[in-house]
Amino acid sequence: MNDVIRQASAAQARAADPGYNIFVEANAGSGKTRVLVDRVTRLLLGGVAPDTILCLTYTKAAAGEMKTRLFDRLGHWSVLGDEALKAQLTELIGTSGRDDLTRARRLFARALETPGGLKIQTIHAFCESLLRRFPLEAGIPPGFDVVDETHAARFRQMARAVVMRESRRDPSIRQALETLAARSSEALDQVLSEAVFDRQRLGDLFANPGLETMLVRLHEALEVEPGVVPDVLRAQAWEAAPHAALASARDQLLTGGKTEIQRGEAIDEALNAPTPQAAFSAYACVFFTGKGEKTPVARLLTNGFAGEFPVIANLLGAEAERMSQARDRVRAAQVAADTAAALRIAHIFLSAYGAALTRARKLDFSDLVHSAARLLHNSEAADWVRYRMDGGVRHILVDEAQDTAPEQWALIEAMTDEFFAGGRESDETVFCVGDEKQSIYSFQGADPKGFIAWGQRLETRSADAGKRFDRPGLSASFRSSGLVLAAVDLAFGPEGGAPELKFMAAEPVTYDPSALAFTRYQSHAPAFDKPGCIEIWPLVDVPAKAEIDNPFDAPVDTEGAGSPRRQLAGIIAGEIARMLKDGDAVPGRGAPGGVRPVEPQDILILVRKRDGFFTEVIRQLKVRGVPVAGADRMVLTEQIAVQDLLSLARFALNPDDDLSLAEVLKSPFFQSDGGPFVLDDDALFDLAHGDRPTLWQVLRDSNDARFADAREALKRVLDSARTTGVHSVFARFLGEVTLTGETRLRRVFARLGEEQRDAVEEFLARALAFEREDTPSLTRFVGAMAGEHGDIKREMEAGRSEVRVMTVHASKGLEAPIVFLPDTTQVGKSAAGGTLFRHDAAGWVWGVKKEADPALVSALREAEEAKAEGERWRLLYVGLTRAESRLIVCGWKHGRAPGRIDERSWYHRLTRLWSNASWAEFDSPVPGATEPGRRFGAAPVALGAPDRTEAAQDIPVWATTPARDEAGRRRSLAPSQLAAEADPAILSPLAGSQTHRFRRGNLVHKLLQTLPDLSPERRKAAAERFLARQPDLSDAERAEIGTETLRVLEDPEFAPLFGPGSRAEVALGGHAPGLPAHVTLNGQIDRLVVTAGEVMIVDYKTNRPPPADTSGVAPIYWMQMAAYRALLQSIHPDKIVRCALLWTDGPRLMELPGPALDAALAKGFSAQASKLDDSGSAS
Repeated sequence: MNDVIRQASAAQARAADPGYNIFVEANAGSGKTRVLVDRVTRLLLGGVAPDTILCLTYTKAAAGEMKTRLFDRLGHWSVLGDEALKAQLTELIGTSGRDDLTRARRLFARALETPGGLKIQTIHAFCESLLRRFPLEAGIPPGFDVVDETHAARFRQMARAVVMRESRRDPSIRQALETLAARSSEALDQVLSEAVFDRQRLGDLFANPGLETMLVRLHEALEVEPGVVPDVLRAQAWEAAPHAALASARDQLLTGGKTEIQRGEAIDEALNAPTPQAAFSAYACVFFTGKGEKTPVARLLTNGFAGEFPVIANLLGAEAERMSQARDRVRAAQVAADTAAALRIAHIFLSAYGAALTRARKLDFSDLVHSAARLLHNSEAADWVRYRMDGGVRHILVDEAQDTAPEQWALIEAMTDEFFAGGRESDETVFCVGDEKQSIYSFQGADPKGFIAWGQRLETRSADAGKRFDRPGLSASFRSSGLVLAAVDLAFGPEGGAPELKFMAAEPVTYDPSALAFTRYQSHAPAFDKPGCIEIWPLVDVPAKAEIDNPFDAPVDTEGAGSPRRQLAGIIAGEIARMLKDGDAVPGRGAPGGVRPVEPQDILILVRKRDGFFTEVIRQLKVRGVPVAGADRMVLTEQIAVQDLLSLARFALNPDDDLSLAEVLKSPFFQSDGGPFVLDDDALFDLAHGDRPTLWQVLRDSNDARFADAREALKRVLDSARTTGVHSVFARFLGEVTLTGETRLRRVFARLGEEQRDAVEEFLARALAFEREDTPSLTRFVGAMAGEHGDIKREMEAGRSEVRVMTVHASKGLEAPIVFLPDTTQVGKSAAGGTLFRHDAAGWVWGVKKEADPALVSALREAEEAKAEGERWRLLYVGLTRAESRLIVCGWKHGRAPGRIDERSWYHRLTRLWSNASWAEFDSPVPGATEPGRRFGAAPVALGAPDRTEAAQDIPVWATTPARDEAGRRRSLAPSQLAAEADPAILSPLAGSQTHRFRRGNLVHKLLQTLPDLSPERRKAAAERFLARQPDLSDAERAEIGTETLRVLEDPEFAPLFGPGSRAEVALGGHAPGLPAHVTLNGQIDRLVVTAGEVMIVDYKTNRPPPADTSGVAPIYWMQMAAYRALLQSIHPDKIVRCALLWTDGPRLMELPGPALDAALAKGFSAQASKLDDSGSAS
């Protein structure tokens, strides 16, 4: 164990100590998940109840990973030998006595037996469970569901429709919509989208202080009087101008030079403008650039003219100052008007959206945290809820705390308030771990400064409450090589990093730090001595514009083959193909020399956004035969397999739809795995050309063997669409085994790649959910999918042998031996450009253009841009630290040839900070580069490609042979339904009510079931009490039923039926020899007596009058008793099984002879066989 690992282990042990409140800043790859597992394990070993521990994680994947590691450890301990377990316990807690071993071995069972399981979940899942426990206190519908994106989009459309309807009734809403329309065609969509994202904060403000107060505060912040209209200010500003003096100056200016003529013409246009507003706009062009919207002109007049006409110079100078102030007031008023319109629309929209959710008893994800925080903080029941929770959660662990939003911190603080209450001794603890450098989810509300502030607050609260607190730092990386970590530290030196001197440039390199990237930077230390290599390639230049042979054949948005992005995608794909062919070395635990040849799953390509380069690099990898996982996120309806399935559905709905049928026939559904198209182009041409009716009619009537598979498969689809649910239509079609032995689903994957599996599975899940939640109509499902635009996330763990391509955001928590960072040369548009800025008092302030910002908007924009830049550098940190041993930075130029890169882009930063004698030049894969690449560390050794061929295995015949059709599914029947005359006679409508007849029988059965359990002297009183509670009976009827029942029980002949060994109302079900093969019987025996030698089945009958002998017993009774006898004979094969009917009117016990029962059973068997033949199915 080296010093770094020893120090790291000590820091991890401090962090896992359950006696301290802990706040940990953990570098990437420093083992924070292990610390979490260690701390939970130590809590459990200390006797803490599992259900009092709450672990909050950021993602479901993280929660699953932590659960897996914890249960793996506890399960391993339960079967581990004494010495090995002692060693592990000593390392973890310092002791390993006999009691410790016993306790450790019991933890696995204890955790499994905890009701609800260990609480390791996302914060949203925890909030959902809390709200389900206290729905009324939280003011939400009990039994709520969490809305999915499809339904949320539907509710948003409903809310938008409410806004439109309201505009017809309310002039202020109509005016607000007109204001937004005047701003831009996308303004309304922007407002509604931002309102949904900011729903909870805005909703609180709309509730208190209210919309009108917010508007007052908005005008106060902008220093504009409420009600002031921008056009009025423009008119007032123009009317205040010295028109006569300007007319005189105009005449003189038009005699001057070019500059003076421009001023004179602008003044002339203003003086002759049709409206004051138009005059103001024209007059502004005298003093400002960009049609009067941008910065002041460099000079109003030439020096010679100003010296010759000082009066004009003074006039224009004074007017420039006045117009500057007037323009600022106009801009502020315009911002106020636009923002007020946006807030009015948002108010109506969010109210309607919330009402739609409430009517549907649904919450969205933002509701979960907001409602839970409000429940614990502000509700009238907050104290009571926290009291109820106090004994439930005593130890809280927060993972990935840097991604926690302010409202989530408020929730955690509300949950932990009692932990730090004065005057009480308690052992509750709080543990937080995160890394400010990896806070990259600001678009989801993450606040890195809130993470640091929470650490300081936790320390203060612990000190005030007299609790122990520690802040161990985890700086060692168990992931990356020393060279990769040194390069990372060097890249962030300006942020406060302290790389070792040997890695620093010989001469100081200046690079302005980003003020808001990190509060502090914690340098890295490598835990293991791994080989490493960092490469920075020269950029791909923008080529001179190439001529297009036929521009009408190319889409206007298609990049040429020589575009720098497409070039770089091809270069990267080619380099990866070379790496795999040569077997470049990557670290391999247990491999000879600690290295092994690279595999596809070892390579990760990270981009900033999913754009043309993203799809192009995937395409280029496929072209070169490199296994690639496809996109990490996909729009479901844009996937080819899903489009083919929707075409199949459209054909099923309308067989005359030639286009949909043609799309289906050209799809992979009818292409054999690894073979040519069964339906090739020639076959389809033969099918479609010439005079014909519809394509389906030709296909259906064709005897051509090439079309047989498609014809029969599509016939089954049409039948399925008419007779089954939505999900079954697709599932049956995809699961069919084709003539060549594979399913149609397998054909899809063979043709389109395994990445289509997630799309198909999600499509089938949507179909199944649609069946359950909506009208199960194929037409409605196709319509719903047509409006589906949401994307789905694919899990991109390194389980499959494929190169992974994803965004840096999606790579959080992942790692790979080799990482490419190609998207490095552009800063990108700031999210703060022309957006709705948040304002604490007014809700929003809506900026227009950067150059037209009032002072308030300018300050808000600068703050947002600074935050965006800080997050951009943190995103770079995350991308760099995904690499285990090899990191390749590259990029392309943009703009006009030869191209350029943005200042303060990733590439701009790294090329300046990664520059000293340690970086050797090398020939990069970039062809025609004017400068060499630079490499830090030794070039990877080529080990030769590993043998990736698997031994061929013979596929058994049964695997490719379609299963035989089942003769019929077993169906569940009552024994009486086996009778040939089982169908009951239809009662005449003139026969009167049969209610009393069945009521009497039910009451007699109930009394015969319960009274035998009482002593004989108590039975009469109990019967009378029971019958007295039946208000629909007359006194005579009560007496008659009681007497009849007691007569049965008091008859000595029947005593064995109600004595020891007898049971009442015995449920019986199953199948037995002698019964029809296609049925399962389910029934209930009134009385069952089992003795050493025989079984007696008794069924009560209340018919009046009862038959004199067995010849009068109805066939349905014979069948019922024969079936019971067959089932019980199979259970008790060594005993005699007898059957009897107990007629309560008498009473009289009538035993049914065995041969007659056998004959009845055979007759029922024949009846069921006849029914099966008639229907073709037992179902």
